[in-house]
Amino acid sequence: MIRIIQLVENTSSAAKLKSKHGLCTYIETSNHKILFDVGPTSLFMENARKLGVDINAIDTVIISHGHSDHGGALSKFMAVNKTAKIYIRESAFDRHYTKVAGVPFSASINNSLRNKQQIIFTSNEYVIDDELALFSNVTGRKLYSKANDKLFAKKNGKIVLDRFEHEQYLVITDGNKQIMITGCSHNGIVNIIEKYTEINDGRIDKLACVLGGFHLFNPISKK
Repeated sequence: MIRIIQLVENTSSAAKLKSKHGLCTYIETSNHKILFDVGPTSLFMENARKLGVDINAIDTVIISHGHSDHGGALSKFMAVNKTAKIYIRESAFDRHYTKVAGVPFSASINNSLRNKQQIIFTSNEYVIDDELALFSNVTGRKLYSKANDKLFAKKNGKIVLDRFEHEQYLVITDGNKQIMITGCSHNGIVNIIEKYTEINDGRIDKLACVLGGFHLFNPISKK
């Protein structure tokens, strides 16, 4: 049985819970207590207290990609939980930017955390155990979000359009079914699912649910 509680999102259905642009999802499985992303601020801890989630009991953290709205509070988490393993792509610690009117603003996470003992760098296909696995290296570009046109990364000293190789996805196995958790799906949810299918020898029948941000809505244009 899998239990999922949203700790941070850009909307809230309860007056006692604050919302903020970003993402933090608590996931409880048979063997793990997981945070998928931590959001941009300490809000995840405030909402966790109100929802009865013990941050000190978290054993696994997955950072979906290197943007501050998903990993900005990582140092705050590490200040209170010093034992959880934190799985992240090494390139997530690159410098990342969003451009507004052509001006770049930092969207990076704290680079000084990259050498901390809790950090574990993941590969394109990374198996944590029989229950948890991660994958990345999505190269397809079907139904690619135009919002990505404003997102950049620093490569070889130059600010270039981000290709999101730092984005990764969690697959949870629960019996004979699997659940996929995504952060922003910058690489496009169709392409991500096709990559999942490729990894699983063309089969998708075990995938029961996909949960996360899909970047299918533009908050400015409301389309």
